[in-house]
Amino acid sequence: MNTFSSIAAHLFHPSYTQHQTPIVLCDFDGTISVKDVTDTLLSYFGQDGCDELEELWVNGKIGSQECMSKQIALMDASLEEVNQVLSKIEIDPMFKSFINYTQQNNIPVHVVSDGLDYAIQFVLKRHGIENLPIFANKLLHDNARSWRLEFPYANKDCIKQSGNCKCNHVKKQQYFPQILYVGDGTSDYCVSHNVDYVFAKDKLVNYCEKNKIMHCAINSFADVTKALKQAQHSLIPIMIVK
Repeated sequence: MNTFSSIAAHLFHPSYTQHQTPIVLCDFDGTISVKDVTDTLLSYFGQDGCDELEELWVNGKIGSQECMSKQIALMDASLEEVNQVLSKIEIDPMFKSFINYTQQNNIPVHVVSDGLDYAIQFVLKRHGIENLPIFANKLLHDNARSWRLEFPYANKDCIKQSGNCKCNHVKKQQYFPQILYVGDGTSDYCVSHNVDYVFAKDKLVNYCEKNKIMHCAINSFADVTKALKQAQHSLIPIMIVK
């Protein structure tokens, strides 16, 4: 019987008391990263059945937690092979300067993803970004060629049946006067209703427009940095910065 273990290094999860600045929650796949990491890994290593699971998820027959759990279990790859693919994943070229700005101004940033903790950590570290709080699904490996997922941030009441309930994470940020969110797609729809302001890319822009959610359409994290600077200098809430 295979024994699976986590391959991510210890993930830094800070604790807070009352805070005077906003907190920024960021999706990873397609938001920080240029490509969806899980889709990329499955395209290389996923065996028969992955496409059928994806179709069931797209059609609303299963939730993302069930879909991802079964897809990752169909991966056939060594850790070295996975790392080789992850080494090719690029991120938004302006993300690092965004992180530098938030750190200089004591604005916390959390990565809140329905993706893979190890993959996120690996990609960020390769781009010189470490010690960023990451809340994602836990990728497990058997030290051979098999993979599994655990879901430490799942919520049985999650409307989207996600592996990582982003709305539940938002509820824990009561120490911040404002919760800002950066995202791009389907996994960000639900949480967008529960934050103060959204920076949106791609499909999330149309969703916010359709549902009258306060948002700003962005091309890169340079736009987020610019909005944070404007809000800081003008001393007005970021939700009305255009």
